[in-house]
Amino acid sequence: MEILRSATTVDDGTRRRPELRAAAAGALTATAGWVLPVLLVILGALAVPRASAGFGDALGSGSLLWLVLGGARLHLGAGTLALTPLLGAALLVLLARVGARRGLPEAPDLRVQGSWLAGYAAVGVVASLLGLFSPAGPVLVSLVLPLLVIPALGLAWAHGLPERPADLWSRAPLSLRRGIIPGAKGALLLIAMGAVLVALATLINIGRVGHIHSALEAGFFGGLVLVLLQVALLPNLALWGLSFAAGPGFSTTGGAMTTWSGAEAGLLPMVPVLAAQPQPGGLPWMTHLLVLLPIAAGVWLGRETLTRVPRLAATQTKLAAVAAAVVVAALTIGVIDSLAGGSMGAARLSHLGAPAFVLMLVLAGELALGAFAALARDWWVLRR
Repeated sequence: MEILRSATTVDDGTRRRPELRAAAAGALTATAGWVLPVLLVILGALAVPRASAGFGDALGSGSLLWLVLGGARLHLGAGTLALTPLLGAALLVLLARVGARRGLPEAPDLRVQGSWLAGYAAVGVVASLLGLFSPAGPVLVSLVLPLLVIPALGLAWAHGLPERPADLWSRAPLSLRRGIIPGAKGALLLIAMGAVLVALATLINIGRVGHIHSALEAGFFGGLVLVLLQVALLPNLALWGLSFAAGPGFSTTGGAMTTWSGAEAGLLPMVPVLAAQPQPGGLPWMTHLLVLLPIAAGVWLGRETLTRVPRLAATQTKLAAVAAAVVVAALTIGVIDSLAGGSMGAARLSHLGAPAFVLMLVLAGELALGAFAALARDWWVLRR
């Protein structure tokens, strides 16, 4: 926070050039987000007794970690690391919002906003170059996410959409405008349900999780980095849990699937929390009842959407708003799951997690079942 505050205390020469001040604020915002992962990786590398990485490797790895938190993909030999810790990405967006609010005037024009984004992206370019000290390297196309998309989301959150997109949104169908906020809330509810399932599974299998963590012998700082990374991956794992509840399931190594019918055997990456998944073999029939969770979320989604529609509106009007909310919720989950990724290298680790497209389609059906049930009840109550 002190770094961000310093962006507002500049000399008089900079005050006369708002674009330069905005660029400095953007650069300081990016630096504030870059510092923590770099420090944690450096301290972890120095503290692990068997670590052979030098300072340059640790600096490069920390820089790449910051980029990965923002959605970047990395080249890992013959494979690709495509696994974005969603909580880390959300925190970077929040940090960008704070930096944009503190470092920019209340109503910045497009040129000032562009300067802020340019300053942020410049630090990202430097971080990408520092990443060359590491054995891995960023996929260039994916750098658009941490260098532009993340700060742009924070900027829009802080100061609203530019005039043209806002004008286009005002012309969008009324049903979509009524359904987008309930749909976004519904997506968050689904992720929360998945997170609860993950937390319960972790508590039930805490012994196995602790054993894997101890076997890694990461030391204090290395263990701290490992724990923080797993916390940052909680929304990712929540999507796995949600997919398990909805029906498509999730895959671990070598395409081994875990679904309602059972869990297939497969070697797991050395990530302690993954030891909480069901053991290979069949699962009890009661597992199928988990499908009631997304259906219940659909009921809530339908009722929440109906509160935004006039009580005596036509049924077709209510149906359009509810359908829009269902589509928004399912599409949001699909997009988030695609951003989260599901690859930790080549061969057996190339396909992990929930199938985004299939999950999106299945959730659309289950949410629609619950939401239209809520709509039918509303219709029946009004007829009485």
